[in-house]
Amino acid sequence: MRMMSVAGVAVALMLAGCGGGGGNDAAAGGAAEQGETAAAEAAGIDPCSLISAQEMSAITTDTVKRTSRDGQVCTYHSDPDDGVQLTVMASGGAKQMQVVHRTAEVLGGMGASVADKGGAGADVAVLTKKDKTAVPKLGDEAAWGMNTTLSVRKGDAFVEVVPPLMHDPASHSGYPLVGKDEKRAIAQKVAERVLAKLP
Repeated sequence: MRMMSVAGVAVALMLAGCGGGGGNDAAAGGAAEQGETAAAEAAGIDPCSLISAQEMSAITTDTVKRTSRDGQVCTYHSDPDDGVQLTVMASGGAKQMQVVHRTAEVLGGMGASVADKGGAGADVAVLTKKDKTAVPKLGDEAAWGMNTTLSVRKGDAFVEVVPPLMHDPASHSGYPLVGKDEKRAIAQKVAERVLAKLP
């Protein structure tokens, strides 16, 4: 499971436990999200069409074997079934960026609360610490998140790029984990190409 997914589940569980009527709120949020996805699909928005498999292969140096789409998310699969995840939303960008910033604060607070709980706690604190390094000048607003995820708002559009965790071992020697600097470079290049195609 991708680190971003683990973080997302943790935040969702924590937020579901806060506030009144969590179950109903979650159901309403899920229904709204499905409605947004259906509207996006009806409008013909296809995140996989904004950057080709060949372009993605050139950026990551891993051959993209196939792409799969789930609503507003396109995954570019390469061996070992890892690859870039690209989310593109034509509207709601300001709200999505609020979620990105709030999630970073919540995760950072969770990590800080266990930082003194031994080695595992310290590891969690490092993993969830808010990334305050400079972001590239993309769109109107950008932010780094866990696993060097890059979130960008351009007008009311939202783009998020989750870089791969590792390279294809067949074409990269050793155990080819993708380093942080390379993840940033991949995420930035993908975001730049996608943003150039948005109005």
